[in-house]
Amino acid sequence: MKEYIIHGTKIENIIKILQDGYIDNKPKKRDIIVLQNKPSNQIFTQLVYKNITNQSNQTPHWWNCAIILDKQILKDYPFYATYIGGFSDKFENGKTSENTIIHGDGNLPKMPDLTKLKNVITKRMKNNALGNLNFMHSHEILFGQQIPLDKYCIKIILIGKKNQYDHKIIDKIIELAKEKNISLKFRDYKLRGKNEKPIDNLIYSIESN
Repeated sequence: MKEYIIHGTKIENIIKILQDGYIDNKPKKRDIIVLQNKPSNQIFTQLVYKNITNQSNQTPHWWNCAIILDKQILKDYPFYATYIGGFSDKFENGKTSENTIIHGDGNLPKMPDLTKLKNVITKRMKNNALGNLNFMHSHEILFGQQIPLDKYCIKIILIGKKNQYDHKIIDKIIELAKEKNISLKFRDYKLRGKNEKPIDNLIYSIESN
């Protein structure tokens, strides 16, 4: 089964990320509110894969852009996965937290076993308490160092059609993505309910041209 790591972000952040060539592990000031006003040295991501239960009408990622990362990063980089909001104040404290589901120390000889994390996701998805936000609130995977795009970025997906955005911003993003040789795709949000499997549809968008 193919699995992907996704980093949801705002379109306003994409230009800086492309210019830098990496996702920074230091949040911008305008994003601190998401961290409950607690600055953090961590990058927040999630795991997606096909056939997640009860995915009808779910929102598959945070904000209006998704940076799709190769799951190889789970083997290469230290990480820990936790329940939504269960992240530690600093990455270094993450793997020993009582909220941590699984963790990896980086440079692993093989891919980490994701079964326990997937079981947590499934349990959350069976509980419909948060409606279409169930998946986004099922878990988070955190990294404590910059993530280089040239090594791990598979594609950047923007929700909506090209003409929905400020053309100056979009033109700059297209220019930078081409310069960095990164695949960029606009994804009509209406597709999310086409077959009642919006997460599967996201994966289809990742894997199709």
